[in-house]
Amino acid sequence: MRLLVLGGVVTAALALAASAFAKTQLLVSGATALGASATTIAEVKRANEDAASAQISIYIPNGYKANLGQSPGTQIGTVAARAQLLEINADTILDLTGTILVADQNDQALQAGAAQCTGSRTHAAIWLLRLLVAGQTVNVPVYVDQSSGSEATFSSAKLVLCLPQPYAKALPNYSPFGTKIVEAKTTLSAGVLTNATSAGAYVWRTVLTPWAANGAAPNLAGTTEAQAIASIPASLSLKAKVKTVRHKRHGRTTVTNSVLLSGKLLENLRGVSGAKVAFLANGKSAGSTKTKTGGAFSKVGGLRTRTTFSVKTQVPARDTSCASPLPVALVPGGCVSATTAGYTLVSSTVLATPRKR
Repeated sequence: MRLLVLGGVVTAALALAASAFAKTQLLVSGATALGASATTIAEVKRANEDAASAQISIYIPNGYKANLGQSPGTQIGTVAARAQLLEINADTILDLTGTILVADQNDQALQAGAAQCTGSRTHAAIWLLRLLVAGQTVNVPVYVDQSSGSEATFSSAKLVLCLPQPYAKALPNYSPFGTKIVEAKTTLSAGVLTNATSAGAYVWRTVLTPWAANGAAPNLAGTTEAQAIASIPASLSLKAKVKTVRHKRHGRTTVTNSVLLSGKLLENLRGVSGAKVAFLANGKSAGSTKTKTGGAFSKVGGLRTRTTFSVKTQVPARDTSCASPLPVALVPGGCVSATTAGYTLVSSTVLATPRKR
């Protein structure tokens, strides 16, 4: 598979330490409601010093549904990648962007590539990562199947991508300019994947097999696993309670109003503590707080006029422990990282009306 055929290469030399992760990570974000479908992002990040990937497999958890009936030529998402150019300088990074298209499975060249990558010419679907490289279009196939056999015990579907070796020009399957993918981010459109319908912590997995340092063959003994845990549903609630105090002085009654805003942040029906929650009043910033044990939060403020309130939170990805790692027989290098998926939530709006008497 040819990843890059470059006319004039436009590169940006960057400080790699600023963007590199110290370990392999799988980051996933998507719909937060049960049975919902929204944009799904799956991102594989590796340390720059890691060996180049020969094969990347991403396993979608059981309970999720992969919808594979799109017609050839349909765009189902976008892709972004970052690559080192080893032939030029390991500190040179190329940013790649493109689209994800459904391919025609009757294409003989794609079938031949499939046999070389996965051992089979036929698949439930073939997607093309159509990258724009220095003004030229390069297609990178991804082979998609419903899981079967032992893989069906932990996944509903899998995506498999094979990459050329960037180490030795004299060997077959050389990636021009020694191009080595460091990060790959796929963004699938709503409708491609549908969430499970039961609450739970769902384990996404990526299994990566690196090339040997001389580029002669994949290093099967170096195969590792990374996980992303999607806890669904995730929800952010809000309610408002108006309190009115009447003051009598010199025969006159005055009224002051305040509002208690409260709610909960939940993942998989469990509270999330320590998350920042931002308050909005008529669409404008009205302060923030952090969730406590059980995911509860609250804030009291004055209320002079009729006001519509909402809250928003952006929960980042968080490191966690690997869940039921794949056996060493399949992944000799073991599970190297697990990350709880991040997400952004906005509550429904609530209306608070002050009393005048």
